[in-house]
Amino acid sequence: MDGDTQLDALIVGGGIAGLWTLDTLRKRGYAVWLIESASLGAGQTIQSQGIIHGGLKYALGGNATAASNAIADMPQRWADALQGPLRDVAIRSRNCLLWSTGGLGRLAMVGAKLGLRARPTPATNIPNCLAGVPRPVLDVPEVVVEPASVLNALATAHKDVILRCDGPSGLCLKAHAQGVSAKVQSAGSTLCISADRLVLLAGGGNGPIRAAMGLDDTLMQTRGLRMVLARGDLPVLNGHVIKGSKPWLTITTTTDAHGVRVWQIGGEVAEQGATMTPESTIDMAKAHLTQAMPAVRASDLNALDFGTIEAPRYEGQTTGGRRPELPTLLLEGTTLTGWPTKLALAPLLADQIAEALPPPTHATALVPNNLPRPSPAEGPWNQSPTSKARPCETAATWNSDHWARAD
Repeated sequence: MDGDTQLDALIVGGGIAGLWTLDTLRKRGYAVWLIESASLGAGQTIQSQGIIHGGLKYALGGNATAASNAIADMPQRWADALQGPLRDVAIRSRNCLLWSTGGLGRLAMVGAKLGLRARPTPATNIPNCLAGVPRPVLDVPEVVVEPASVLNALATAHKDVILRCDGPSGLCLKAHAQGVSAKVQSAGSTLCISADRLVLLAGGGNGPIRAAMGLDDTLMQTRGLRMVLARGDLPVLNGHVIKGSKPWLTITTTTDAHGVRVWQIGGEVAEQGATMTPESTIDMAKAHLTQAMPAVRASDLNALDFGTIEAPRYEGQTTGGRRPELPTLLLEGTTLTGWPTKLALAPLLADQIAEALPPPTHATALVPNNLPRPSPAEGPWNQSPTSKARPCETAATWNSDHWARAD
């Protein structure tokens, strides 16, 4: 294709950060495209448990932190979007439950004392699987969204400016003082793009892209996680289990392609599981579940399928490799690189990016209709590790032959 497309900004990466930033910039009048080399949200976004945190989880010790303060406004930001442009997004739950292995005690009032927006109240609809847990069980107004549905809604709204390139090698970027030049290979076509700013929001892909551009690729860190999945005859459960004054387990519920319920189990088990085998991680998860829910017996768990997925988190570098409390945004000439840290913080990162850009100057440009758009990624519980069409590292490794039977 002859001639350059002129843009105010070019976004690379089609996860929640890239799509929310695309939405934000277009609403502010920017001429912007988003380029993705695979599926939208593949990796971190689709693996997310979908909780729009309100800060309580991070303030259980009794002190408001940078994370709890920054995230306090996020439930309302998401609620506004879910009542507006994201009104058709699938909601897993309108709230999360909060309970403790030893009773919450004074923690029940932590949210109110710290002035957090997402304040807990006594739960009135407690599932049978929580029978026998120390009271109180609290309701926290944290919505749980279906990440694939969010990706689909944002992608549908902006499909005219989203493009799938031919894999990572299908995108060549060169930054200069005036902006960035990009050559894109897509389904046999070559596009030349000139943009005033380059916005890298490709999660783990930011590292190799930065290295190829001659930027420091050590400013990204990777925290290993191995998330546990349970599948079978399960109740709907979305919430946090507290041990002492710290979050211990987080459980959310979705369904697979056959309508079977799946629990995503994160927290301490996922962090420790990063250095363990899938089998050992599953054994640990079963032990933790029976401790967190005394009404659940080992025989109940043995009737389920369990699986694990490697779900590393890519973030801005911190001292000691700790989880950043806030989104990370690097400003280097005409290149911006960002990591939102958590799904809930994507709107905050998008705002920071918008504020860092000069005013828009270019007319709206649209991606040619004949070029391919990336599709939203599938949840790892719907992916077969033996499928040649899907990357094995994003698929769950189940401990049974259920998948073969289901197919």
